[in-house]
Amino acid sequence: MSLNSVSVTETRQQQLQALYLENRRERFKSEINRLTGGGMQQLLEPHPEAADLSFLLTYVYAWHWLQQHVAVEYQPALLAPFKGAARAFLMDLLEASESADDFVRAYIDHWLAAAGPGPAQREQLFRLLHSRGEDPHRLSGDILEIWQGLDLFSEPDQRRYAQIARIERNRYGETLGEADRERLALVDRLPDVPSARQQFDKLGLIPHMGCPQTCRHCMFIWRPFVRSEENPDRLYELVDKHTQSVLFTGGDLTRHMTHFYRAIGKMRHVRTFAILLNGDFAEDPGQTKALLDAMQQALESRPAGWPRARILLQISFDEFHQEVLIDKHGQLRERIPVAKIANIVELAPRYKDIQLALLHKQNRLNFSMDLFHKGVFGRLAQELGQRGHQLQILSTAPSERIKTLPGSTQSGQLIKDASFVLQGYPDSPILLTSSTIDAYGRAELLEEGESVREKAFLVEVLGRARSPGQGFDTDLMLWFNGWATLFSAVHICLGNVYEEGAELVLARQRKDPLSLALSGFDHRLLDFYAEKKDDLDALVATATGPHHLFHQLTQDAEMRLHMTRRLIG
Repeated sequence: MSLNSVSVTETRQQQLQALYLENRRERFKSEINRLTGGGMQQLLEPHPEAADLSFLLTYVYAWHWLQQHVAVEYQPALLAPFKGAARAFLMDLLEASESADDFVRAYIDHWLAAAGPGPAQREQLFRLLHSRGEDPHRLSGDILEIWQGLDLFSEPDQRRYAQIARIERNRYGETLGEADRERLALVDRLPDVPSARQQFDKLGLIPHMGCPQTCRHCMFIWRPFVRSEENPDRLYELVDKHTQSVLFTGGDLTRHMTHFYRAIGKMRHVRTFAILLNGDFAEDPGQTKALLDAMQQALESRPAGWPRARILLQISFDEFHQEVLIDKHGQLRERIPVAKIANIVELAPRYKDIQLALLHKQNRLNFSMDLFHKGVFGRLAQELGQRGHQLQILSTAPSERIKTLPGSTQSGQLIKDASFVLQGYPDSPILLTSSTIDAYGRAELLEEGESVREKAFLVEVLGRARSPGQGFDTDLMLWFNGWATLFSAVHICLGNVYEEGAELVLARQRKDPLSLALSGFDHRLLDFYAEKKDDLDALVATATGPHHLFHQLTQDAEMRLHMTRRLIG
């Protein structure tokens, strides 16, 4: 390797280190603020000493958080900015302690050696000590026992992911099993809802369920196997007959593009062909251009006389897909480099029939124009600037609902959608649209400060009997193995198109009472759930929003059968 190459690599590692530390530092700060702001005391209640214990145990949490989420060699740099006068000793203890036991003992020793009177934390420590006969060893032992009782950081994230994956696998194994078949038989016996020609705003197609990435916000850990169907013309015919817009999805479909191109040449009436990719294909401008050329060629190859169609190329782009990680060799890297997204943004405006949309996950930056100057979008703007491009924001649109700033009690409207152009392509706007994250799959382990949650919306929904138009999207998602599920609730399966025929599946979609109940967040589902299980209050308390809650209520096949019976009855 040449000296120039070494220099470039070192410079790049320094850049990535700054991003890595910025992200981890923000997460660390957010967790400390959450816990010192009352979060730890809530975890400790009803312990009689919860108020006095909460500060110390917040920093026991901080020590464990650092070991779980920050490589040891980067911990001093992460903690350095927090070494102000009031907290310097805490940061020093976190940095120097080799175990939680060491930290607790050092914390006690610090206040025993400090002259009084002191801050509230010193007085808390002395009250705890006094109630244990002034015995610091006894206090240390009690603190650690209380900590262990909280069952936090008791196992690594990878083991917790594996447990969630096993649960997911078992649930998907119930799809169209005995309980689902019995439920669908009940639906089939209901009077049909007439439809001269059933049309959908859009339909979805899932050729494959898989993604090589392991993003921390992903709703899937285990993905159901989708049998390879090399000639899915029956699905294409169904889609072409019932919509003008189709979405290809299922993780990352970069290795399954032939299905997408073939569909463009098969569906005469479809005008919009959307596809969701993670952007990892854009290794360099040449490979990026090759995929965009193939898309354009597929459009141009449609038979003469067919309606003109376009492609909506959706690219995942957020703090998770572009997160900075440490690889097995100890080197920092981006999960999917921002440079790859820049390759796409740089080339896509040249293709008049391809509309590029970046799909973003809402976070604290969405509450101001900082969204476009900091975080992952700021990194994209910087990368494009180094290539000689300037970005111009054309428009922004707020969320319909007031939302709460992560890690805060402040609320307001956030920027949900935006459009921007490269200065060289003023007539080719690129879209940015953002959405929330619910605690499914890997996202179950996300920290509260990392994304916008819909707690306020959940309270609003629970305050009325139904919420028409605000619930689950009940358009159909068609899998290449024949499954037909709801668009935004893929655990609700209405049958197998190959085995049962499209007309039967469509009839079920029109009259299924459970699908209709989910589409309007029908409160009766909460009552029906409580008839069988006793953890409803816990589900409501931990739900990140109404979609998350109603997903949890219906994720069990036997429960779906029970609810359908009750809705019919």
